[in-house]
Amino acid sequence: MNKLYDLLKYIIYASFYMIVIKTGMDFYGYKRFPKLYESYSAPWYTEALLYIAASLFVIVVCFVLRVIIGRKMKKR
Repeated sequence: MNKLYDLLKYIIYASFYMIVIKTGMDFYGYKRFPKLYESYSAPWYTEALLYIAASLFVIVVCFVLRVIIGRKMKKR
């Protein structure tokens, strides 16, 4: 159970890091080629805000699951 839990934790952390890297690359692309983003109706950071919201949701769910699993394992 601990190995599965650790594997799941590492996958979620790696996914979060990839989201941060992709958001940084989007920001770099916006700063490097601002004319490409002028035709969009929404601001360039709308996608970044969606990534942040989704990441925050996943982090909160993982934290809650970690606390619940930790308490159940301590009871045994």
